[in-house]
Amino acid sequence: MTCCWMAVAALLFLATLASSHFQIRKAIDPLCVVARCSDTEVCVVKDGEPQCISGVKLIELAKKHGKHHLLKHHSKAHKHHKHEDGHARNDRHRHNHLCSHDELVSIGGRLLQWFSDMHRVHSGRDKELPAHKITCRRDVAWMFEQWDGDEDGLLSKDELMPLERNEREACVAQFIDMCDDMVVDGKISVDEWCDCFSFADDLRHEPPCHKQKHSVDPHKKGAFLPRCDLEGYYRPEQRHNGFCWCVDRFGREFDNSRIKGELPDCAQYANELDMEDKTDLLHRI
Repeated sequence: MTCCWMAVAALLFLATLASSHFQIRKAIDPLCVVARCSDTEVCVVKDGEPQCISGVKLIELAKKHGKHHLLKHHSKAHKHHKHEDGHARNDRHRHNHLCSHDELVSIGGRLLQWFSDMHRVHSGRDKELPAHKITCRRDVAWMFEQWDGDEDGLLSKDELMPLERNEREACVAQFIDMCDDMVVDGKISVDEWCDCFSFADDLRHEPPCHKQKHSVDPHKKGAFLPRCDLEGYYRPEQRHNGFCWCVDRFGREFDNSRIKGELPDCAQYANELDMEDKTDLLHRI
């Protein structure tokens, strides 16, 4: 009964909020995910700032505007609920939509803009990230902390579900999945998250290795994920399908450097392998 009242109250309250620049949002709306309203609260947004209003308060405000509207609005709420069920049934179909490269590039830029907007609203609440190597923008780092509910330094599918199920952005899930490209394990590490958004708003200066790596679905069988340095250029040693070879920082392969089943000798072209590089390459062979 309480749920019905809240649904009706929300609809009634919407009319009073319109004139004061408030908007009632769904719980899965990105702004409301950050607000983390409880199950008994409704998320209301004013001037880009999410607020949580209790169901009791919402009902009290709605009652002031007349109970005679309840039956009509309850009917609309019921139809809206059925419409949402239809969205849920089509959720798998929507996420199976393969977005184009241009769509993925566009969604990355929009996500980064949203991160920046949200971070500006909540300035002064930054936390220190777990140990990482990739340089991370403050707004990108802050957003990682918002999703990392268990604070384990990894974003799981469950933690990212509210973001990936954004009904207005069908390509979010595919974009986020493609960030899982350093250790392809179904989770997004701090380095993967920070690297994924490194050039989302500056594609003109995106280094070649970073660009190639983020144009490939890392979960696709047989996909070649180039090894990039911290600046986004190619590491000297590359590996794919059991073969290793040497390249320059722009990805150009050196003649007669390709070898199968063992580490290449790229020291003649670049710096010698350190222990971390050796371990990584041996793991990939």
